[in-house]
Amino acid sequence: MASLRRVGRLVATLVAVLSAVLVFHTPAWADTGADALRTGISSEARPGLADVAYKWFSWGDLKVGDCHQTGGYLRLYADGRLTFSARTWTDFTLSGDVWHARFELKNSAGQGLFTTSTYDSPTMWASKKHDWTANGTYEPSVYGATVRVTQWASC
Repeated sequence: MASLRRVGRLVATLVAVLSAVLVFHTPAWADTGADALRTGISSEARPGLADVAYKWFSWGDLKVGDCHQTGGYLRLYADGRLTFSARTWTDFTLSGDVWHARFELKNSAGQGLFTTSTYDSPTMWASKKHDWTANGTYEPSVYGATVRVTQWASC
């Protein structure tokens, strides 16, 4: 009987610990459907080299929990390179927040063509704004068909 009580207390303790871990470490996901507000095609002038064309997509202000993003700007190059830059900050944190962003490239019908890796901001502390840039890649075969991009974010 005593061993059953000990097992019961052990199970209760494990459940309490796991509940705390799962609650405190679950990110807040933004299902914002945050399609780019503005898009376009531009070129990047590089001294001594031919101009490099790219498609660009930008977002207004986004918010996930206590975290914010403004000035989000994604460049897609035809060779499969991408660059994302933004300003992010948090209103409140006990352990430092991180803005996580990934992008779904879509065609004119809104069908998903490719979803990028996740790009992370620096660790953010309350009221300090971070300007950051991340470089990555995507499948270059979808460049021509990509006309919309949705940013999925969590913090």
